[in-house]
Amino acid sequence: MDELKPDLREIWELLRRNPQLALSGTLFFVGILGLAFSIPAIAGALFGAGATMLGGWITANNAQRANAAQKAERELNAKRFLTPELMRLIDKILHVHQRALANYSSAAWGHALPNDIQVDFVPFMPVLYPSAPQFHDLPGDDAVVLVEFYDSLHAVDTLVKHWYDRPEQLKVNIFNVILHAVDRSLEKANACVVPFNIDALYPAKNESVGPTSHRIERALCQSDNARESHIKRFNEKPAEEAQRRTLSIKKPKNGPTPRAPR
Repeated sequence: MDELKPDLREIWELLRRNPQLALSGTLFFVGILGLAFSIPAIAGALFGAGATMLGGWITANNAQRANAAQKAERELNAKRFLTPELMRLIDKILHVHQRALANYSSAAWGHALPNDIQVDFVPFMPVLYPSAPQFHDLPGDDAVVLVEFYDSLHAVDTLVKHWYDRPEQLKVNIFNVILHAVDRSLEKANACVVPFNIDALYPAKNESVGPTSHRIERALCQSDNARESHIKRFNEKPAEEAQRRTLSIKKPKNGPTPRAPR
């Protein structure tokens, strides 16, 4: 008896989700009772109504399955259509990260800056979004991560155009702000890798480079290491200067050697 309980629950859930099927079964059952009590006219009417309801449920169920299959196909085609542009934008923001990291590290250590110009820090912008109709066929969650990544690109673009080469700011601060914005964009890009199957569609050309997800994670790790190194050096600098001042005080001044008394 206990073994039948799960089956009964499944049947009850099926009938609850499909009221047409439940009503059809009820009509067939009452029609059988009509035959048992020798009321063929009522039984025939009930069987006919039950068959009509059952046919309606089958038609609606088939239409629902067909719509679900068409929706899944539209979603897949939308991803195929939008993924090449997405990959192009991810490659560009990774390049922007390399340049921002190099300039930040050089400025933090007081070295000469690389020969980059402002346009080298400007990311590519999407062309297909949001006008392409395929975008509206994406699943809700996939559309959200795509929009968040594209919004982060606009944020980097605006920051570079308004913040780059400010005369009142130190270079290390400028490139630190740009690097932070690029890191946030890379985090948004990483959220797109799995839904759009980036690693499988665009495998690494060189095994040492790794797939796109690894490239993004490695870039974010490099940013963290560069900031930690700069903060550590900044905190150690006052102690080094104090030590140099102490040594300069203790060091004897150059002058004539005093004569020994006779």
